[in-house]
Amino acid sequence: MALTALIAAYHDSAEPGALRSTLPLAGRTALERQVRLALGAGAASIVVLVERMPPALTAAIDRLRRERVSVHVARSAEEAAEAVPPDDRLLLIADGAIVEPSQLERLARADGPLVLTVPDAPFGELYERIDAASRWAGVAAVDGAVLRETAAMLQDWDLQSTLLRRTLQAGARALPAEGAVAILDSAVDLASLERQILTSAAETRGGWAARLLSPLERAATHALMTSAIGPRAAGTAAVVLTALAAAAFFYGWLWAGLIALLLATPLDGIAARLARLRMQDDIGRSWWCYLLPAMAGTALVALAYALMPAHGWGMLLLALTTIAFLFAFGVEAEGRTIRGALFLAERKGMAWLMLPFALFDAWSAGLGLLFTYAAGSFFWAQHQAHAEMPAAQD
Repeated sequence: MALTALIAAYHDSAEPGALRSTLPLAGRTALERQVRLALGAGAASIVVLVERMPPALTAAIDRLRRERVSVHVARSAEEAAEAVPPDDRLLLIADGAIVEPSQLERLARADGPLVLTVPDAPFGELYERIDAASRWAGVAAVDGAVLRETAAMLQDWDLQSTLLRRTLQAGARALPAEGAVAILDSAVDLASLERQILTSAAETRGGWAARLLSPLERAATHALMTSAIGPRAAGTAAVVLTALAAAAFFYGWLWAGLIALLLATPLDGIAARLARLRMQDDIGRSWWCYLLPAMAGTALVALAYALMPAHGWGMLLLALTTIAFLFAFGVEAEGRTIRGALFLAERKGMAWLMLPFALFDAWSAGLGLLFTYAAGSFFWAQHQAHAEMPAAQD
């Protein structure tokens, strides 16, 4: 049974001239986050029910489509019913409703019709009352056939409310919310939720260099979150700068190459933060994620090539062996928790370690340190990986 999401996007908000679905949330609109939440819960298709298409709503849907998210716009309840197969499980998301991903996943995995609820107090009139003790949290799981039946008898009634009532009358179970829920209607509703989203997206991942760069990455992410710049643009910029660094090293412009390499180091972190902010969690499969390490390795070889006239062919061998150790380290560390991983070799840290050697014109010594760093990281990871084996066998 496929999962389809039906998102209401037609109620006016308390903000003049704005729909609830177009209220700004972490650099995008509430609708775009609702769509990403539904996709994360496993929705195979998204239907957005609208009455009119103001520019902000049109722009939000266009952005989703540019990001290869298929969104079907229904202008009426009948169109929405036609877009949802009757045997599909339907995830109903109320206008402006935002819940934690785990809440939607619970509804998607469970059997039968379910309605997510919150206590009557302290939730106000935005949350529809179900009974004397509870209100609707804005999300429900129903059968697609119920949508068709409701659309056939709707007349002038509100679809999301009528569908909720019919679902409850059919014996839907109430599922108390286990996390934060919100129905956005004004700037006041947005403030605390946006802080939570920004905090979750600001998580720092990676080694010691990523920790040092995290203030810069956070500031840049905050500045870019309302822009059209996305993870792909930031990642592409990282690849281009790293490729320019390789070209500069090849022609002997060592400082130009190092500066380009250092400028590239925060960009993949910014891309990852933007992806988490916009719930684009497939960033690891992006083409630039595969190309960036290859370009970094090329830059290292190009630096060694530039040092060969003064220090001999051993520089090239040193660079190639360093890359081999880094590759072997990645194989050993994959899927394992390595103690002290924060301080082990990775692209960003190795780039910044070259800076003090460059300041003293000791490029060859810096290359030697990178070799030692990569080899030591590999042997440490190997020791950690094989130390686990006897314990697992016991």
